[in-house]
Amino acid sequence: MATMRRDTPENPVISPPPAHNEVTARELVDFLHRRTVNELIVVEAEPGRYHLQARISWRAARSTLMGTHGPRTYRNLNTLVTHLKTLDIGSTLVRLELRT
Repeated sequence: MATMRRDTPENPVISPPPAHNEVTARELVDFLHRRTVNELIVVEAEPGRYHLQARISWRAARSTLMGTHGPRTYRNLNTLVTHLKTLDIGSTLVRLELRT
């Protein structure tokens, strides 16, 4: 009969870290200046609410731009466009995903 390793103070079970799919505004600016952002995706989370996600070259999944209380939410596309222009995204591809 096989024995299982138990989580005790002398023998802790180490779980793998969660998938890293969040990015802060400062990290996003740094990635944009290094030209490691392949694509920016504007995702309509609900009608009139938009989130910004980035495809970083060495990460397999999309990274969501986070605010202080969760994903950064934009209520207006014009505000989002102004924010992207201030980030100086250059020739980075920007894609819009709308809900059906």
